[in-house]
Amino acid sequence: MRGFAIFAVVAAGFAALLGGAARSGAAGAEVCGTSGPKVCISVTGDPATVSPSQQGSPHYVSYVAQIANRGSSSATHVGVDLGLSPGLVLTSATASAGSCTVGATPTCTVGKIAGGASATVRFDARAPQTEGTVTATVTASYDERANDNPGADPKQDHVSASEDTSVEALSGTAASFVPKGASVELTTDASNTGVATTSDPLIGAAQITQSSADVSALIEEVTAPFTCPRKVICRRGDWLHASIPGTYNPPLAFSLRWDKTLIPSGLTSAKKFALLYTECLNGCPLQVITAKCSSATPKPSELPCLRGVAKLPDGDWVATLINDHNGHMR
Repeated sequence: MRGFAIFAVVAAGFAALLGGAARSGAAGAEVCGTSGPKVCISVTGDPATVSPSQQGSPHYVSYVAQIANRGSSSATHVGVDLGLSPGLVLTSATASAGSCTVGATPTCTVGKIAGGASATVRFDARAPQTEGTVTATVTASYDERANDNPGADPKQDHVSASEDTSVEALSGTAASFVPKGASVELTTDASNTGVATTSDPLIGAAQITQSSADVSALIEEVTAPFTCPRKVICRRGDWLHASIPGTYNPPLAFSLRWDKTLIPSGLTSAKKFALLYTECLNGCPLQVITAKCSSATPKPSELPCLRGVAKLPDGDWVATLINDHNGHMR
């Protein structure tokens, strides 16, 4: 299993939370209706750039729409329609007020929004397997004027807002929203072949197992300079930055494959390499992982531990670090 962890590659490392190319979506621009009550809507997506879904390994985007009543009178019989580009597959929809139906034409019934108040609708969607730009469009409908009758006005006003998401297999970067109960694999290898080369010497992946909470996960390869705690560790190579918040059971598995050219001269032992270059889990000042996992499913008391540190026939090296939550590694 390939995974995100052993931040080892001669100075490759885990760093900060959610920085870098595959960022979370910025706040969407608010669009307001031009007639009737002043209802405004904005949509944001997380992440703004998502890896294409792979066979057996889906990736997700979470969209949040805010429907705000900027007027003084109540907006009544507010409903929301969701529109997704082909390839985006809706997996869930919830509203802060009212209820949603997931189907061929997903809709949410929000009801009344008082003046100055707002409601939110969140919907998760599986990313397509092909690259490109996909769009989520949210349309809010509401009565033409204030109306407290049980039935909606015959004429409904509407306002719509959209959010674009880039679907890209970026070399050295991967991001996905992970809904609770889902499982994804993020990889920094855009070719998905898992072979390190002198031009792309570091390949990492994170197997994110099912969790009881929603998370936004990121893994990326970064060449930014850093302060090295031990020169013997930080000779050359890139950092891997990762953020996978939460605690996991079964644990996370972080793997790394690195090109043979990154091995310092004279360092031929896979065991010594792992001990020297795997460090700093869970925000520690410096931690060298020496424990070897007893099996592919180690006991919680063993974590963090190393498994499968090996030199491959082509000269590349691989290793896996198993832990119940991620931290900083390099």
